[in-house]
Amino acid sequence: MRKILVFNRLGIGDVVVTTPLAQLIKENIDAKVGFVVAAKSADILKNHDYIDDVFPYTKRTKREVISQIKAKCYNEAIIVDERFSSSLLAWKSGAKLLNVGKEMSVGIKRIFIRKQHELRASEDFGSYIKLLSPTIQYKGILPKVGNMDETRAEYVKDWLNKIFAMSKQLVLIVPRSAADNKNWPRESFAELNRYLNQRGVVPAYIGSPADKEYIDQIGGKKYNAAGELSLRELPVIAKKAAFAVSVCTGPLHIIGTANIPILAIYGQGEPKRWAPASAIVVQSKLPCVPCLRLDCSQPKGQTCMDEILPSRLVDIIETNKLLQ
Repeated sequence: MRKILVFNRLGIGDVVVTTPLAQLIKENIDAKVGFVVAAKSADILKNHDYIDDVFPYTKRTKREVISQIKAKCYNEAIIVDERFSSSLLAWKSGAKLLNVGKEMSVGIKRIFIRKQHELRASEDFGSYIKLLSPTIQYKGILPKVGNMDETRAEYVKDWLNKIFAMSKQLVLIVPRSAADNKNWPRESFAELNRYLNQRGVVPAYIGSPADKEYIDQIGGKKYNAAGELSLRELPVIAKKAAFAVSVCTGPLHIIGTANIPILAIYGQGEPKRWAPASAIVVQSKLPCVPCLRLDCSQPKGQTCMDEILPSRLVDIIETNKLLQ
């Protein structure tokens, strides 16, 4: 049996869209599959159908991770994040590099940057299966996170009952990204809330505990679920939803694994590559979009996220009859 490591130490969304590669390996090759990911992404791969081991990485735990990999006898590595540091980590762990990542950061600059293909990211990352067998084809596999803990099944059931007791339908909203220039104005969410409230819907706002105060400041009737659900519980909840609304952030991709309609609000990003397959993309019409930058020269109130009006989302909801 082969023992294959997949390295992707980028963001949560990047890890989610890498999971089809694990499925391709498991379904076509007699192998154990391990993922080396940033510590913040480790939990979403717990109880995964196609991943045997998860190695959470931080700079502090580097030696520990190397020892764990050696103890599990992983001896082949695919460097999906294309980082030189990941290649070095795999080599130090005793794994044969099936490809070599060369990208490095020098201050805020990156050199030897991986080529950004026009393919959807899940298809691009899935294509690394060619390193193991050139005859295996990627066939539109839906990304998948790990299964939720069985001990939480009753909690999730009660959570859903609570929502449906106050709302005609379940609508999930993810209002906040770690990057400020990916965030939609709170006033715009408030206007969307008022529309949903008029239709008998009290939307459930999803976020981490740190997002609770931010969500509280959004006007309109809503349910603030910040910190109440794990990321692996989101797909279970999402399958009961009429639709979701999300800015470009990790939970967008996790909800996308449920294959429900998602109004994905994009500013500077590239939705053709990154948006989930079920997303209905709502993106700025400014000529500078997409710029893929983390900073912005536009004055506040005139950025690509400010330019997206709530009426555009309302039109999409009504045109697609997303509410009963």
